[in-house]
Parts: sequence; C-alpha cells; structure tokens
Amino acid sequence: GRKISVDSATMMNKGLEFIEACWLFGLQPDDIQVVLHPQSTIHSMVQYVDGSVIAQMGNPDMRTPIAYGLGYPNRIDAGVAPLDFATLSELSFSTPDTHRFPNLYLAIEACRSGQAATTRLNAANEIAVQAFLDNRISFNQIAQINEEILNRFEPTAVSSIQQVLELDKQARLAAIAMVEES
Repeated sequence: GRKISVDSATMMNKGLEFIEACWLFGLQPDDIQVVLHPQSTIHSMVQYVDGSVIAQMGNPDMRTPIAYGLGYPNRIDAGVAPLDFATLSELSFSTPDTHRFPNLYLAIEACRSGQAATTRLNAANEIAVQAFLDNRISFNQIAQINEEILNRFEPTAVSSIQQVLELDKQARLAAIAMVEES
C-alpha cells in the first residue's frame, strides 16, 4: 500500500527488516551488513567463518516468499519463472549513503540502543509517513521527525508490554506535536 511505498523510498522498510533480523535471530547490529543490490536478485546472504557465502536468490517477485510462508515447511509452486543464470548480466552491491537514506541509519542506531528506541522510531515513523501522505509535511521531514523523536528520549530498559505500549504512545504524541508545529 501507500505506507510501504513511502517506507521503501525512505529505506525505513530495510531499517525495520534490520531490526527484525536482530530480534528474530539473536544478532547484534554489528553482525549484519546492509548493502544495496539494484538487481533485486539476491534477497539475503550469510557469510560463514571460513569466508564462504550462501545466498538466497530468485526473481524479484513477492509471490515466492508468500508461497514459502503458505507452504512451510514444504515448497510449493509460486508461479514465478525460475531464475535464469545465463541471462544474469551482473550482480552489483554498494553501501547505502547515510545522507540519502537517513532512516536506514536511524533504524540501525535505534537497534543498537534497544527496544525502547526501536519502539519509539516505529511509532514516530508511522505518524510521520501518514502526515506526509496527508500532505502535512514534506518527504524530507519524515526522517527529521524520526530523528528528533529518537534524540528527545533517553534510552530506557523495557520490561513489560505495558511499558512498550506507553513508549509507543509517548512517541506518537510527540511526533503528532511536531507535525502540528510544522
């Protein structure tokens, strides 16, 4: 939908995936390297201690992960053409630019800070993106609001779902106030 399109443009979707990977796989932020891959053929890679790499590759089509989720633990036909290695012209990678994609780096830094920061970032981003979609703020203000919310609050240890909900509420209210001031 519209929100995921904006999150894709700001790279917040990749930032949220970074946070998810840390939580789901028990990784530290320094265990993950984010790279841009414009061909969208390689969807994930794991590098082992011996230097070898295993990559999950396929044609860029959301039907593949959806079919995987629906069929797990079995693989089912997703209706996606097989990847033709003979026609792959190149596989290129680059490091994301911090100035062009500040939301990605805000997410990585929030992940380093802990659950309170990631909760606040997600809440602020939801408010900021909706404000952008409603033509209340500019595209660049999304990252500005997210950064301000992260900087406004001190790191906090999270010990309950009630605390997560309260952190979310505080961040949303602060982000709404920032939107109204702009």
